[in-house]
Amino acid sequence: MASLLRLLSVTFLTMIVWQGSAMANNSEYLYYAHVHTQGAAWSLRVNDIFVRDNIDVPYADYSPNIGLNLRPGRNTLSLLFSPITGQDPDTGEYLYALHDGVSIDIAIERYQWTTQAQERIRPIRIRYNEAEGKFEHLEHTAGGEERLLEQPHLRSNGRMQLSEFDNIIFGGGQTIDGYRLDITFTVDDPIPAFHWEREAVALEDSPALRRELRDAYRHIHGLISRNDTEAIFQEVEPVWERTAYMLTERNSARDFVDNASQGLEKFERIRPDGAVLQPLYWGENPQNDQVEFLADGRLVRIRPNPILWEHPPAGSERFASFPVVFYKTRNGEWRVADVATNI
Repeated sequence: MASLLRLLSVTFLTMIVWQGSAMANNSEYLYYAHVHTQGAAWSLRVNDIFVRDNIDVPYADYSPNIGLNLRPGRNTLSLLFSPITGQDPDTGEYLYALHDGVSIDIAIERYQWTTQAQERIRPIRIRYNEAEGKFEHLEHTAGGEERLLEQPHLRSNGRMQLSEFDNIIFGGGQTIDGYRLDITFTVDDPIPAFHWEREAVALEDSPALRRELRDAYRHIHGLISRNDTEAIFQEVEPVWERTAYMLTERNSARDFVDNASQGLEKFERIRPDGAVLQPLYWGENPQNDQVEFLADGRLVRIRPNPILWEHPPAGSERFASFPVVFYKTRNGEWRVADVATNI
């Protein structure tokens, strides 16, 4: 199982597929963050909720969908990044430093797929100047486009906030110190609220919290072990309801899941593709878990994802995961807030 510590060893389990047309009440809009970087590993968040991460330090170019992370009105995009320069041969600790090779280019897009109308703003294009010891703003993107801050339904002031950030956690459980870059932008579209917003309490790291979080994973893992797919549906229904509305033509969570590849059978102990549920992937001591807090400390998960299936044959080291994120209610119940698919 040592290979699980490599970030790309896990194939993420995702059911999010845009269907191409929408029911009358579904969103007509898709939203993307176009992130182009050089010289840094990073983890992208919107409203402090995980979107995806990247370990291709020399060069990365990703355009993840951020629609499920948005709220109407003001939003914050955060890039937690580390300009990795090497690794200490004695300790294995990653070394990082800002240098001339570090650049970040971020654009945000709204796409109305019913009309194919596109709006894009380009709030950030920066490059580190080592001689001056600071980032410099560039007037053109890496593709030669001019900086643009306002569209009819998207806008940003283009100002960034840069701060130091400890323990950026990546998919394989690696932690690296670095920086956090925040920019704000506004979306003028109706977007449903997160189902957990009213219930979720602020969390603090403690031995008790780590034990309770493990119990939350054990509960989901137990449902899968017993092939209780209906109970899993009930646990995740609010997440899939919002996904259906924002990304597909389906008019309910049930419709969405029933029409997804393998349906709820994907959450059985032995999946239709032959993948077999594994024991929960963590060590003996919860204090050693890499616990990641999101949404200003109201959501939490363990990385790497503890719930895994292995594709046959045994020992293939080809895994799928169920990357659930949890919140805790005022009544002390642990519930699923998100499924962080890293797409």
